[in-house]
Order: sequence, then C-alpha cells, then structure tokens
Amino acid sequence: MKTAPTTLSETLTQDLARRIIRGDLPPGLSLPGENELAQQYEVSRTSVRNALQVLAAKGLISIQAKKRSTVNSRQQWSFLDTDVLAWLAEDSLDPLLIEQLMVTRLIFEPNIAALAAVNATGHDLAALEDACKLMAQGQQQASRELFEQGDMAFHLALLGASHNPFLHSLGSALSAAMALSFQQTLEEDVRLAQKAVEEHQQLLEAIRFKQVENARQCMRVILLNAARKNNWHKQPEMFAHIL
Repeated sequence: MKTAPTTLSETLTQDLARRIIRGDLPPGLSLPGENELAQQYEVSRTSVRNALQVLAAKGLISIQAKKRSTVNSRQQWSFLDTDVLAWLAEDSLDPLLIEQLMVTRLIFEPNIAALAAVNATGHDLAALEDACKLMAQGQQQASRELFEQGDMAFHLALLGASHNPFLHSLGSALSAAMALSFQQTLEEDVRLAQKAVEEHQQLLEAIRFKQVENARQCMRVILLNAARKNNWHKQPEMFAHIL
C-alpha cells in the first residue's frame, strides 16, 4: 500500500510543530506573518494558512484576526491528538510528562478491564488470547516490534471488549498514548519482559472468568510495574489515590 505524498502544507505543519514541541519556538512567541513564512518555506500563502489552521486545531498556536499567530503553552496542546503524540514520541520526553501519561492510563484502563470482565464475548477473548501469544512470541524471539504489536493489540482488544461506544470512540487517542507509553517503559532487551507477558495472561484469565475486581487490579499492577521501569523505584504518591 503506497503512502500518499506529503503536501507542502503538511511539510510546513510538521516542521513548525516539531520546532514548537522541541522548544525552538517558545510559548508566547509571535510567528512570522503569512508572507514571511511563505517566502521562508517557499510555499504559497494558502499552504501557510492551512498549516497554521491545523496547528491551531491541535492547540499548538493561537490565531487572532489581524494579528500574528502566537505559540501556545504546553498546557494548551491537544495531548490526545494522534499527530501531537507522534511528534512528542520523536524526542526524549520530560519525565513529568511521562508520569502524567501513566496517571491518565491509570484513570482509564483499570476500569476498562473491569468492563471487559463483565462484557467480553468469545470473540473478544480470542482476540485477547491472540495478542498474548504475539507478546510471548516477541519476548521469546527478542523482537521488540512483535512484542509491541501484541501489547497494542491486547489493549485495543480490551477496549473493544468493554463494549462501551464512548470508550471505543477514544480508541485512536488511547492507542497513540499507549504507544508513546510503551516506548518509555519497555525494556531495551525485550527478553526481560516475561513478567509483563505473565501479567497480561493473568488479566486475560480474570476477564475469562468474569472476575471484575481482579481484572481491575491486574491492570493496575501492569501499569504500576510499567511505570517503575522508568526509574520510578517508588510508587509516586499521586498513584496511590487513583483507584
């Protein structure tokens, strides 16, 4: 399958976004005007205008009529936007941001696991089993790519098994956030991830036997153990209050 060629507007969007995320264009900075950006990047004003509108929609900049666009603070970024998460993943992340990402996962995923224990069908269980097998295969073959594919497939199957349309609609955003999280918490040598495979298998069994509270706690253990791999030797205090 061929990838659609990147347009000039998309290239400009990506370059400006990466410069904002890296801090090269700091919060509060006024960007050059449309004419200036068009000359600098050798594109049309239409391409510049489209790029700025995309960045504004993602919370990276603010556009005001008859004024130059302004770079927003990080608090205004749309962190569940898949493009923003992908751009963040290209560089090393602020440890505080990783912590906040794990907090977000702890808010959602244990309860998603509990719902899956109530609602999972035979088809859902088969998808979870296949994902566990892929994780185990990746761990045994020292294939990080296979392991991550299985890990992502497991969590997406879990989301589907909740059979909640509102949660399911968050699938793209949650999967992008989880992918970013995996990059930060998975061992360099994936052969050391056997415990993680076993934890996912335990969660699968809790769901299979409709053990709702056990499923919730299994997911919580998975997330806390993943968080500790990122040099968190002690559970952050805020985690203790997320039930």
